[in-house]
Amino acid sequence: MLTKALVIAAATILYNIPTVQAYTPNSSINTRNSIKMSDTHNNNNIKGGSIICAGLSCLDLQLVGCTQSGSDEAIERYDEAVHCAGGSASMTGTTLALLLRQSDDDNTDNNEQREKVHILTKVGPDFAGNTLLEFYRRSGASTNLVLTDDTARTSMAVLPIYNNGKRGCFVNLACNDGFTSDELLNQLDIAVDDNKTTSNRPTRAFLFGYPHLMPKMQGDSLRDMLTSARQKLSLEESNIVLVGVDLNGVDGSDSTAAREALMPSLCEIDVLHLNEDEVMVLSQQDKQQANVEKKDTTNDIVSFEMLTQISSFHEHGCAVVLLSLGSKGAFVSVTPDIKRLQRLSTTNNEQQQIAISQWIPGTQVRIPAFQIDGEVNANGAGDALFSGFCLAASSWGSTMEQLVYKESSSMSSSEEGQWKVSPQVAGTFASLVAWQRCNAKTRDGNGMKSATQLMQLIHEGKLPCIL
Repeated sequence: MLTKALVIAAATILYNIPTVQAYTPNSSINTRNSIKMSDTHNNNNIKGGSIICAGLSCLDLQLVGCTQSGSDEAIERYDEAVHCAGGSASMTGTTLALLLRQSDDDNTDNNEQREKVHILTKVGPDFAGNTLLEFYRRSGASTNLVLTDDTARTSMAVLPIYNNGKRGCFVNLACNDGFTSDELLNQLDIAVDDNKTTSNRPTRAFLFGYPHLMPKMQGDSLRDMLTSARQKLSLEESNIVLVGVDLNGVDGSDSTAAREALMPSLCEIDVLHLNEDEVMVLSQQDKQQANVEKKDTTNDIVSFEMLTQISSFHEHGCAVVLLSLGSKGAFVSVTPDIKRLQRLSTTNNEQQQIAISQWIPGTQVRIPAFQIDGEVNANGAGDALFSGFCLAASSWGSTMEQLVYKESSSMSSSEEGQWKVSPQVAGTFASLVAWQRCNAKTRDGNGMKSATQLMQLIHEGKLPCIL
């Protein structure tokens, strides 16, 4: 294992790189007191995108191919050091932008995209912040909602990527510590203004990540922020917006504080993503409270205790829980409360009915993970699973299905009304997104299949081997 001294030394060296070495992307900066809004790249003629990825960001320094002897004081080796965009806002935003970018054979106008992805986060005016902005632009994501704070420093993380594909993490949260709900909501006003001038591109999903690592957006503050975000982006109730929250950094040393940071906001969360460790931390006070029929789960992947806590999330108002199971895949649970799902289908326009609103209450499905041929890099796997699931679950009026119909030569006319984005389809799509993101060859976009191509694989049953 990397020693803390080595990691701290590496991070210190990076933070003290002279500013002359920092790459500064070509962009215009608009000053708003001490806060600046980073402009999009010159080719972005479409504002007010359809998916907003908000929350924590950091510049990751990945130490690829780390050895792991098991001794804290051992000198470990690594193959190469690679920078990448890290944190929830970065990982979800760049993943979706790569999935949704135009292919060479796309007939869509060069200045148009079927979906636009915005990243809403906070950075400092430094090497790490400028590098993050350039990563966003290269992926095809919009940066016009990113805040640059002259008084803050961009967060950085050092991640040893071990030979078995797993990783460690050492992070300085920096400006994430001071990122407030008011700052975030002010940036959403910009998106709302853009949406009013481009009504054909209303926001379909607002994804927020890592509240447990963002002290200014927890508990009641998190709930109020999500409520306000939904109201702003709903465009006077003419638009249905899916709200997703991705957990990370849930502190197992204080389960009470961990619960207090999340539980008040569950009534506003349509999709909650977390892993097995996190659900167990959050379950410690709800073991006897949730109404779950006890059964023999000896051979089940999801334990009775985890099912109990998932049921508790639903009772507190969460519509869908997406549970990461690592190499065992994922588990999807839909609330049994039909009225909660109906909150997402208040529009009379059938073409604006998002997929999740049509799901059968109480549905629970297990989703497999897929085998990767080649080098594995699991950094961002959970973010990829979450972003892929929310993309499918927020499908407007079967939009993604219609794209599959249009581009799939094997689809007969009689099948077009039968195949929908169900919880199983959304989960499988998410697993495929994570499968591509964890493959070292495709994680940065090279050879990556588009969102429509992944949906075609699901419809045609041409899936990779199950892990």
